[in-house]
Amino acid sequence: MGTWLRTLASAPAGRAARRTPRPAGGSPAAPHWSGATRTAFRFGFVYAGLYCLTTPQIYLALRGGGMGRLQEAADSWAKLWEIRPVRNRVSVRVLGRELGDRFDGGDDPHTWAGQLCWLAGAAAATPLWSVLDRHRTHYTALDRWFRLAVRFCLAAQMFSYGAAKAVPLQFQLPPSKLVEPLGDLSPMGLLWAQTGFSKPYQMLLGCAEIAGGLLLVAPRTATAGALLSAAEMSQVFLLNMTFDVPVKVHSFHLLLLSLLLLAPEAPRLAGALLTSRPLPPSAPPDLFRSRPMNRISTALQLGAGLWLLGAQLRNDWSFWRNYGDGREKPELYGVWDVTDFSVDGERNPLSAAGGRRWRRVVVDSADAVAVQRTDDSLDPCTAVIDMDARTIALTSTADPGWRAALAFRRPADDRLTLEGEAGGHRLRLHLRRRELGTFPLVGRGFHWVQDNSYLR
Repeated sequence: MGTWLRTLASAPAGRAARRTPRPAGGSPAAPHWSGATRTAFRFGFVYAGLYCLTTPQIYLALRGGGMGRLQEAADSWAKLWEIRPVRNRVSVRVLGRELGDRFDGGDDPHTWAGQLCWLAGAAAATPLWSVLDRHRTHYTALDRWFRLAVRFCLAAQMFSYGAAKAVPLQFQLPPSKLVEPLGDLSPMGLLWAQTGFSKPYQMLLGCAEIAGGLLLVAPRTATAGALLSAAEMSQVFLLNMTFDVPVKVHSFHLLLLSLLLLAPEAPRLAGALLTSRPLPPSAPPDLFRSRPMNRISTALQLGAGLWLLGAQLRNDWSFWRNYGDGREKPELYGVWDVTDFSVDGERNPLSAAGGRRWRRVVVDSADAVAVQRTDDSLDPCTAVIDMDARTIALTSTADPGWRAALAFRRPADDRLTLEGEAGGHRLRLHLRRRELGTFPLVGRGFHWVQDNSYLR
């Protein structure tokens, strides 16, 4: 892939090949690519084609994003290309491990084994294609259609990731993160928390990614879109590498797709940055010889791009309203400090409920509650809160065998009493709600003028 990017930058496959000079006779001169360029194109075509065709994230984005049945369709698409016996053999021989049943599309062994398979497939197909098609001097027409497909695969991903931030949906800062010790956060958890803290920052990131996708779908602005996408994917890939986010493989390939689209423009971009010579204008490649057909093609590309963006925004907005921060907060939302704690009739025991006394109960949403122990550890739970029956049912996500069935009373707006069974013990708790504004991260706010540095 890298060889193709370098050779295309100086090969006739760029704008010069698309606007070939006419000789005296009036017919256009036939373009001629070097042998290295043709070989690199064949390899890149096969490898990038396999990646775009078999990646469930790209397939889901091209379907308009969303969850539910569309997500099920993406999972089915991934299984269609699973070739499990081959992937498992590669995983055992190269990664030293058997493939499990779980496949989440991240940086798991299943994904790594798949990329090694596609790499080997492209390496095997390239010489065979070169032998069978050794008399061809260029792939100008195929290159145009291939770049159109790559543009839309990349644009759909920019819309997918951009919409999830612009809504905002991807990064959240629930109340439980406010009481979780910083050192207990994973690197990815720290990145999610700091980005979720500032919704304007997250939304601007999303708008930038959406802008890259919009520029990509228009032929005349595709180069600007590829340049913007390359800059954004470079940042995303760097964050994934430095914060151990398990999307390193995918973000790296999206960066490669951006560079692939930029390769023919490399001489012009280098000239614009390094010289003061006037540069010739860049003209988008025509898919057809007929001008009306090219206009229809451009209109269809713009329409398809706007549909993809609209579908993604609509799906993410609906998800945000129903499951994200956009839904109504529950009445018990917030951080509740335990002021009195009894287990099986014994008040404030040093060893309680499995050796860890409850310190806080944090209600993140109507179906998510976290229990914080006195050692500051957090136990996230799925919750069913019935305000009419005044009951809370909890199930630990880390230990599904641990359950709690508690009845509550609320003598005051900031007071709560819980009583019931939890993990085989009888519990009784008195709690007081802490105002979220008392946390410096929430209550600090923004200041144009600051008398002293605030580092805490």
